[in-house]
Amino acid sequence: MALGFPLVAVIFILAVVFVVRQPDPVQRARILKRAGFGVMAFVTAFFGLFVVGETFADPGGWTALGWVAAWALPLVVLAALAWYRPDWATGLFAVLIAAVVGVSVWFAVDPQGWRAFDDRHGPIRAIISFVLGAAVALLGLKRTGVAGVLLLVLGVVPVVLSSLGSQLGLASLAVVSSAPFIAGILYLWSAASAGRSVPPEGAQARPEGRPKAA
Repeated sequence: MALGFPLVAVIFILAVVFVVRQPDPVQRARILKRAGFGVMAFVTAFFGLFVVGETFADPGGWTALGWVAAWALPLVVLAALAWYRPDWATGLFAVLIAAVVGVSVWFAVDPQGWRAFDDRHGPIRAIISFVLGAAVALLGLKRTGVAGVLLLVLGVVPVVLSSLGSQLGLASLAVVSSAPFIAGILYLWSAASAGRSVPPEGAQARPEGRPKAA
């Protein structure tokens, strides 16, 4: 998983370079949005393949297939909802992320209980964050600003809260949460750039050659 960090950093740096060189706010917003989605797409593919490989290595067989389906099917459903029903998805994702924050509080209060749970079922918190982050990233193509806020909350709050209780499983959670954090910044930056490109309400360009009114 650590191999993904350099590539995510490269995408982020390239996005910043292109933005600095791009004076047009519309084009800048488009680059930032694509960079944010690119970060999440890369991490989603990388982490998904990693989890699938680990699951089929142990326990393997039909049990592994069932475990993969347990997160892959919700990911497909949430992604479809984000794309076809972004308004519904926004409220649902806010509720699900609030639930993740609640689980992080629970983990901080009872880290030993969660340690036993993780030993039996694997890094559930990291997988949930991975699934939600991927779906919210797709929502960002439709609702960039809102998705940016959701990704920042998902990327920061669970890690901070979990670190208060125990370092157990924090590394995998931090790896998965780094991508939503970066993508959230890029999405919010994109939304801000797009907002600056909209002319003030009521402002109209004066036709070329027409003199100003006295």
